[in-house]
Amino acid sequence: MKTKNLKEPIVSILLVLLVLGCGSSGPTPIAGTETPSTNWEQDKSPYIISNWAFSEIPPGNFFHGHFPILPGQNSENPSGQDSYKIESFLAAPSNITNYNPKQKDSSFVFFHSVKRSKNDLDILLSAYVPFCPSGCYLGVKSEGKEQIVVPGESEDSSKPRIVVIPFQNEEVTLALQLFPFNGPRNMMENPVVGSFSEIQTVYLVKALRVLLFSSLEFFSFFFFAFIYIRRPQDKFNLSFSLLNLSLAIWYPAYEGWFQYIVDSPWTWVIFGYSLGAFLPILFYEFTIGIFQAPRNIPGRILQFLFILLTIWPPLEYGITGGHQFFGKIAFHIFLVILVFFYMNTLYIFFRYRWSSILSFRWVVTGLILVAVSSFYTVMSFAGFGQAQPWVNESFLGLTLLFSLALAKRYAEVFRALEKSEGKLKSLNESLETKVEERTKIIELQKAELVQKGRILAKDLSIAGKIQNALLPRELPVIPNARISYRYKPMMEIGGDLLDVIYDPSTSSLGMFIGDVTGHGVSAALLASMLKMTLGDWSILLQDPSSLLLHIRNQFEGKLDGHFITATLVTVDLRSGKTLIANAGHPECLILRKGGVVEFYRPKGVAIYEAIPTTYQTESVDLKPGDKVVLYTDGIPDSRNTEGEFFGEDRLSDLLRKNSDQLPEDLCDSVIYGVQSFQGEFQNQDDMALLVVEYLG
Repeated sequence: MKTKNLKEPIVSILLVLLVLGCGSSGPTPIAGTETPSTNWEQDKSPYIISNWAFSEIPPGNFFHGHFPILPGQNSENPSGQDSYKIESFLAAPSNITNYNPKQKDSSFVFFHSVKRSKNDLDILLSAYVPFCPSGCYLGVKSEGKEQIVVPGESEDSSKPRIVVIPFQNEEVTLALQLFPFNGPRNMMENPVVGSFSEIQTVYLVKALRVLLFSSLEFFSFFFFAFIYIRRPQDKFNLSFSLLNLSLAIWYPAYEGWFQYIVDSPWTWVIFGYSLGAFLPILFYEFTIGIFQAPRNIPGRILQFLFILLTIWPPLEYGITGGHQFFGKIAFHIFLVILVFFYMNTLYIFFRYRWSSILSFRWVVTGLILVAVSSFYTVMSFAGFGQAQPWVNESFLGLTLLFSLALAKRYAEVFRALEKSEGKLKSLNESLETKVEERTKIIELQKAELVQKGRILAKDLSIAGKIQNALLPRELPVIPNARISYRYKPMMEIGGDLLDVIYDPSTSSLGMFIGDVTGHGVSAALLASMLKMTLGDWSILLQDPSSLLLHIRNQFEGKLDGHFITATLVTVDLRSGKTLIANAGHPECLILRKGGVVEFYRPKGVAIYEAIPTTYQTESVDLKPGDKVVLYTDGIPDSRNTEGEFFGEDRLSDLLRKNSDQLPEDLCDSVIYGVQSFQGEFQNQDDMALLVVEYLG
């Protein structure tokens, strides 16, 4: 084929890459002037072409037409058409993936010669052109007496693709033009040259790799979304499923395969940049969900910054048509923020490692793997190292570890359930065999129980009197406070306890109210032990949380399945400053003089020997006329004939309407209001109420 047989319009349009750098302000030339070459051999194919000679095209100096005359070649053009001579090539880098145009409107033309023997001329050579966000174009020129220039492809494109080298000559020169790109990167990897079947294999392997990981991540998205729907309380499953969905979309976009759907820079901007900046937000949500960690202030700040970086790329591209500021400013900021993000993640690992819902070692191993690989991917994206992402592979590793940890958790639950079912079945079988025996025994025991019932009733009466003795006999009379309480057990004895103590040395008034689970003798005995544990608790009035911790330590190994809730309040009668500590008890109510009801419940769980915990103290200021109201759950949990609970709202309304009453009258109003609400269902639970009015 002769050059004159080419259609001039096509040549002039397609060979935009064949240009000449001009002007004295161009880059510094290098000593060598020969085009780098590869001696193609079939047994060593395919070749990754990483050594290129190249020239930069300054803005406004594009020359349409034909392949330029390279350094070292005869300047005479045998085709008789116009050509442009390149005096020298540019200095390093010679690797396409590392170049950076000096001007945002500059293009690069990369040159590489491929030589092969005559025995291999029947093999059709092809090139794999990787993803180039800015768009690129491959042109080919034969070498020899009659130099022929033909287009390698019909138009420039950014998607990864196969380009046939349309020559059977012993030597051809490839010219790859990368168009201007106002952003941090221009090409993801170097082209590959080989036979057509080999390049097809390269292309398919890369495509199948992306398809495989994206498909697995889509499957993980649906799988963990299904688990979240079944168990919405485990919100980490939702963030993990969204992480899988985001990665399933981001990965093919990052590798350029989305360009087959929409070959537009917007595809790269939205899914390559914005979605990539959004991934750490989901990663953070997943981490705090697994470790049951609160959203700390650094985490919130980092989330806000990542949201800004998510919005920045499409906003800048929509306004300026490029990423100049993102590449020079925001992307480096993103790297710095990512470092702090990983530091905060490590803090969460260390601080909340014992509260992890799943197996700590498995999950942390996967999270660290994802963190390291994603940071490497970002650094590669910024131009440091090879641009092959590992984040999807590592994330699939995390998915596997997370799935195993989750399966282990559910297996333990199922084993416990099966064990309980086995015990229940065994109990039922044993019960059936003993029914007849028990029936006979019951008849004999019935008479004995009647007699013992009389004794028990008498003992309960005595126990009730003893328990009443545990309540404050005489409330302290102090000039700047009024105190009153009511105690109504469900049976003759109950598990509620209240106490008041006054320390004149510090003018501090202490109020304690507690509730032991259950009713009857066992609850009453524990309530008595609780009273003895308090002892002279005036020494801990200034540190209510320490007193609760002291009680818990004293009951270590003695609760036998029961647990205790309690609230401790200390009022400084000189200033009105009030300290509140809570151990899983209903809220402490502050009834302001004007009728406003405030609820206070500092962090703290019930006293139970199997749950190690700490307690917090909350401070509030009282003004003259304000009242502190403590109560047990027997009041809000009271139900009427329709099964409705009395609840905190009715209690607060009742307090609000009677806010001007003295503590004595207010206690009577509350008890009367609860009993009126209960109707026929009286004595449902122990009820205790303590009211203190601060006079100032």
